[in-house]
Amino acid sequence: MVVTGFYLLSLGMSFSPFYILRRSDERKRLIRNYVLGFLTWLIYLLALSNTGVLSDFSLPPRVPLLIIIPSIIISVFFSGSSLFKEAMARVPVTFVVYIQTFRILVEGLIYGAFLNGVFPKSVTFEGTNFDILVGVSALLVGFLGQRNILGRKGLLIWNILSVCILILTGYSFISTYYFSDLADTFQALQFVQVPYLLLPGVLLPVAIFYHTVSIRQLMSKN
Repeated sequence: MVVTGFYLLSLGMSFSPFYILRRSDERKRLIRNYVLGFLTWLIYLLALSNTGVLSDFSLPPRVPLLIIIPSIIISVFFSGSSLFKEAMARVPVTFVVYIQTFRILVEGLIYGAFLNGVFPKSVTFEGTNFDILVGVSALLVGFLGQRNILGRKGLLIWNILSVCILILTGYSFISTYYFSDLADTFQALQFVQVPYLLLPGVLLPVAIFYHTVSIRQLMSKN
């Protein structure tokens, strides 16, 4: 069930940007660029996984260097394009807040993987992973923003704090797999194989992408 969950959630979240993309006057071009880019990214992930490049857990840490950092760069670049900005301006600011609730499901899958012996306890919400707080708070923050109780600055602060929590969560994984012996060899190798590779390869980039979009929206609104 956990394996299926990673596939289904990754699939669902990969389609979620269409809500924004279809609002562009040049939606066909924007959607085409996104689909081609995403498929290229998936091929890249599969190549990294199948060639065993990620199976070496010596320094420098390969998952951050080859997956996390590139995904951040791509998110910033894509969300900053003129075509995307046009579509982004037509999306309610609360949409990109509410959608972060998917991280509740992510944390559930991580915990399920821990129960199955795939992930160590340290990377769950019972360890040093506090990302579930972002998913839960997104419901309240989105509601307050929708009712105009929480203003632009409040939403911006929430995004910044959420990014900080995401960074800490990423560090929790990196330190567990590269700087400690909390994960055994089996757990380490599972982390860099599909479907668990979808966590840093798809689900994390989606979270980064929507924070980037939200911050751009809030910074551009007067």
